[in-house]
Amino acid sequence: MARVEGRYGLVYTTDRPESAARFDDLVSAYLGFGRDIGDRLKALQADDPDMPLAHVAKGYFLKLFGSAAMSARARKALGDADSRFAAVAATEREKLHLEALRAWCADDLDRTTDLWERILLDNPRDAFALRLAHFNHFYAGEGRRMRDSVARVLPDWQDSDPDIGFVHGMYGFALEESGDYARGERYGRMAVERNPADAWSVHAVAHVMEMQGRHAEGIAWVKRHEPAWSTTNNFRFHLYWHRALYHLERHEFAEVLALYDDYVASDIAADMYLDVCNAASMLWRLEMYGADVGDRWKGLTEVSLRHVEDHDLIFVALHYLMALLKGGEPEAAARLAAQLEGFANSAATQGRVSARVGVGTAAAMTALANGDPGAAVDALLPIRYDIWCMGGSHAQRDLFEEMLVSAAVQARPQLARALLAERTAAKPQSAWSWRNYAKALRAGGQGAAAEAAEKRAEALLAAA
Repeated sequence: MARVEGRYGLVYTTDRPESAARFDDLVSAYLGFGRDIGDRLKALQADDPDMPLAHVAKGYFLKLFGSAAMSARARKALGDADSRFAAVAATEREKLHLEALRAWCADDLDRTTDLWERILLDNPRDAFALRLAHFNHFYAGEGRRMRDSVARVLPDWQDSDPDIGFVHGMYGFALEESGDYARGERYGRMAVERNPADAWSVHAVAHVMEMQGRHAEGIAWVKRHEPAWSTTNNFRFHLYWHRALYHLERHEFAEVLALYDDYVASDIAADMYLDVCNAASMLWRLEMYGADVGDRWKGLTEVSLRHVEDHDLIFVALHYLMALLKGGEPEAAARLAAQLEGFANSAATQGRVSARVGVGTAAAMTALANGDPGAAVDALLPIRYDIWCMGGSHAQRDLFEEMLVSAAVQARPQLARALLAERTAAKPQSAWSWRNYAKALRAGGQGAAAEAAEKRAEALLAAA
């Protein structure tokens, strides 16, 4: 089989020269959260069924669904890829991609990511490997590795490269997740100026504004670029989630619920895990903030019942558990929690995550749902500094810190006072934190300090 050079000097094994360009376009669509990624791949494979890397790509995209059912299909794609690779002399880069898929299907996420990073050493403009490594670093909670992964390849990218904006956006988000907010915002804005439809880059800047408590700016930023990013796939609902999170911080519950109904949970039936994570975390937060969410857990529960056996990503499984606990499915919730505990004995990467934080977090959420905040504190407090390893962003994982704080306010006010001293120092623009700080201070007999904390909360809300 022939070899054809595509974009950025990347070489593909194929007898159809146009397949290289089509594969490059597929990768660009993936970077931009295009709605036609599946259609592009199907068309490519229909016209070029022997292109080996296209079979690997199919396996990758199936694994990105993060479910047991799609993982089974990914293993089938791996078998098809093995057959194609056995029949051709593929490039070393393509062979490494095949091995990365093999490791991913074996639940060895560490080796999977290492293989993508090996590809990038010799092929720093392999945007597919770069974005996939970015994804795995993210769901390992490794902000610094995510940052350094992009930094290593940046010098090899040119301003004239069609995908350079996506690379800048990845770097911006990674900088934010590693605490460099100023540079993170600069790279994110640079990427959005180049391509306003780059949802990941809009989202990178949104994260900076969330971390810095710039809620009004965040609402304006997300709304201003909505006409462009709202054309993307279901990732657009995550940007609506960000906007809702700003409104939640301002205690504008009616606006949050409207965004939830109109966007965040509008396509829950499509069964995409990010949609469930967005929706479940928002409903749990709303209830902690004292809002009535009505029967909104119902739709999430119906989807989550399909995923009781899933453990591709512990972060995601915990959000399914939220829905089951809150949606009146205690038996299914218990099965999922037991599944996490059983999986914690495995050697899989996410099995180690389950052992380290998944089991304890599941126990804490179960205790909260059962009205036992003391047990929730006992489960969460010992693992609070390890929660990062379940992945997700700082903003997403903050929910588990809020759970701990909320439980401590109810059951351990002295601990709550200490936790909220930390929290208000780190998040001085959080009215919810100041209000809870006031409760803990008052429970400890510190009336004057409690009154000052309440005034701080009211001032933040009045200025919103």
